[in-house]
Amino acid sequence: MNRMIALWAHPRSRSTVLERVFIERGDFEVFHEPFSHMAFDEHSAIPHGDLNGAVPRDYEAIKALLRNARQRSSVLHKDMCYHCIAPLKADAEFLMEQQNVFIIRDPARAILSHYAIFPQMPVQAIGHQALYEIFCEVRRLTGKTPWVINAEDLASRPEHTVRRLCDHLQLDFMPDALNWNAKCPEQWKTWRGWHKDAENSTTITAGSADFDERPLHADSRLLTYYQLHRPFYERMNQFTEQGQP
Repeated sequence: MNRMIALWAHPRSRSTVLERVFIERGDFEVFHEPFSHMAFDEHSAIPHGDLNGAVPRDYEAIKALLRNARQRSSVLHKDMCYHCIAPLKADAEFLMEQQNVFIIRDPARAILSHYAIFPQMPVQAIGHQALYEIFCEVRRLTGKTPWVINAEDLASRPEHTVRRLCDHLQLDFMPDALNWNAKCPEQWKTWRGWHKDAENSTTITAGSADFDERPLHADSRLLTYYQLHRPFYERMNQFTEQGQP
């Protein structure tokens, strides 16, 4: 039977480069942020490409798109919980029919990376709170702790982290999927401006070890965003790679 895997993320969490691993595997049909199409349209302030594509803009229709794809192959969809938080929290059936994986990143790094692309970002778009709410709902529904990946672990130990994820999901580990040719996959084109590093990459890299938090503390709005979302990150981080199958 074909399976569906949900990779739930917040913006700037390194989720796209993990999604690229599944694109390279070749045994999944991969959807990139399909629920963003219900959150934004061509008039939205957020930087975007063409939002007039084939993805529907209604929650039920997007869900049907994923379910129909599952009829022909296994599916992975990567998305932000804040895009669809209200209907998703109320949709136990959808959450239960898939394997739910979560990825988190220190909100200081995520916020400054987000701000560099979209300075007008609203507070809910930081995304850690919505991510935590769905994590808790999956845990309540299943009685099991979902799998949580810390982005820094993915960046510093990609083979170890992906191998452990595959073990958890009961998938064959494919080492060749950790390397690729630099290009923009078709799935990313709507949000291409957000994924320049991933598009130009050929593998998962740790990036720079230097991180300057001063811009965060110098901006009262960004600091407020950080103070709100940091507790949700900390609560989830204690469960990193401790999920149950």
